[in-house]
Amino acid sequence: MTDEADPVEGSARQDAEQNQTQQTQQKSQQGELEDAKQQAPWERNGEPFDPEKAWHLIENLRHEKEDLAQKNRAYEDEKLTARQKADRDLKEAQDRLAQVQAKAAWAEARAKHPCLSEEDYDLIGAGTPEQIADKAAKLAARIEAQAASDAGRKPTNPVLRANPTGGNDPTASKSKDWVRDALENNR
Repeated sequence: MTDEADPVEGSARQDAEQNQTQQTQQKSQQGELEDAKQQAPWERNGEPFDPEKAWHLIENLRHEKEDLAQKNRAYEDEKLTARQKADRDLKEAQDRLAQVQAKAAWAEARAKHPCLSEEDYDLIGAGTPEQIADKAAKLAARIEAQAASDAGRKPTNPVLRANPTGGNDPTASKSKDWVRDALENNR
């Protein structure tokens, strides 16, 4: 017999060692992922949450968004013809005008019908000023009719009830001395 190592055994050992190293690497990566999952989302790299820093970040992002919107508009303007720019600007102006007219119609409807509240605007919805005025008038009529019917149905006050029928009178005071009550009832 020779003392030489079997090449099959050597490759098997190498494969086993590689498998072990891969498993330990996977375990360490899983441990890191679990640590990242356990850490609160607002804490990064061990830094605690700072509300001032977060608010500052939000403000900066809002400014960046405005700047990017302006740059995007300028880029789009370069690609559009003068006619297309005018059409786009006209459409935007018409949309703003429609919004202002709807708000004005709602303000007029609330002035005309004081029973309407600000929350009623959600029920009426958007539309032309005429549609808003019509819907507001219908809603106001329903609210006033409901208030009138509720006024006719006032609940009965037990104190003012003349002759209670059935059961105990809720306005009677109850005596706690049963002997005195028995003597008074037998007289």
